[in-house]
Amino acid sequence: MAFRLLQSIFSGPSQQPSKFDKELMLRGIERVVDGTDPRLRAVSHYRRKLWGSVEHTIDYVVNFVNTLPPAITADRQGYMTDPRLRALFASPESLREILSFSDGTRNYLKSAPDPLPVELYAGLGAVRVEKNVLGIEMDGEILRRDVPQVVVNFCDHRLVFLTDNEQDTRRELMRRGCDYLIETALQRLTASRIQKTQLEQQQRKLFQQKASLLKQAQVGLESLAGPASEPVDLSALEQQLEKLETELGQLRADSATLDKHLAKVIATLSEPEKYLRMESVALTLDHTNIKVSENAQRVANSMTFNEIVMGKDRRMAAMFVRFPSRELLPQPDFFKEAQRLLHSVR
Repeated sequence: MAFRLLQSIFSGPSQQPSKFDKELMLRGIERVVDGTDPRLRAVSHYRRKLWGSVEHTIDYVVNFVNTLPPAITADRQGYMTDPRLRALFASPESLREILSFSDGTRNYLKSAPDPLPVELYAGLGAVRVEKNVLGIEMDGEILRRDVPQVVVNFCDHRLVFLTDNEQDTRRELMRRGCDYLIETALQRLTASRIQKTQLEQQQRKLFQQKASLLKQAQVGLESLAGPASEPVDLSALEQQLEKLETELGQLRADSATLDKHLAKVIATLSEPEKYLRMESVALTLDHTNIKVSENAQRVANSMTFNEIVMGKDRRMAAMFVRFPSRELLPQPDFFKEAQRLLHSVR
């Protein structure tokens, strides 16, 4: 069975996606098997053995996503009233450009209804970078120079998971979170070295190819974490994965090896907090995004960002946003622009 890139664990109408939903659990288990090693279906009672860890992962991801506050309004008025948006973007115009020209927006518009929904929802991600600088600072009526300061910048802005309602956007982030943990389980299988036999070397090679294809398709959180990738042909990727799965299925594997693979997958999904977590970051910034102590006699805004932390060191500020579809700028016609540049050269 090929790994279906577009099949969602959290499909269907909104329900309580917890340990009581048997249909969701079965979808989750089969996606775990497809996403790691389909030969695990040969293990006796594989569903029963995976049930507890998959249940824990789904429950963890649902609570993880629901930690994020309700969507904030990301338009010009929202920019003027919400200090987080002013910290994230240099101006209302730069915010509008991200809303209009992100890869997520372009992908959404390819199949969006006409006319567009009045309001759109999305996930917004950005990388926080802090830098030590020397600046100037007023101390009463004295201007001090070369004062050590910390300036906070946000870069690599990404807008993803566009929908016409917040619950669907949250559900998509849940799916991506689960897929990220499945990818992590696959990577742990790839890194494991039980014995250095030719068969296992071939198996690790195929696992590595599969992990690379899944990352290329951005089925996990890469679409939010960046960096932006070139558009991919999902149909071609599906065919490559199907061919790869056939090769994996033809590999001989004794029951002991598959039991070890299953145990490693279960171990990964039993501790999702080791690989994916949410941290709150409190900042007090002035209008130039310089850190200010809370008791300083300067105009500043205190704010809190929720940051998604993946693995040991990958992190990004994340929030849900909502904005009127009329805020979107017209999409550029790259073909016409290329033609114009070509004629201008002539």
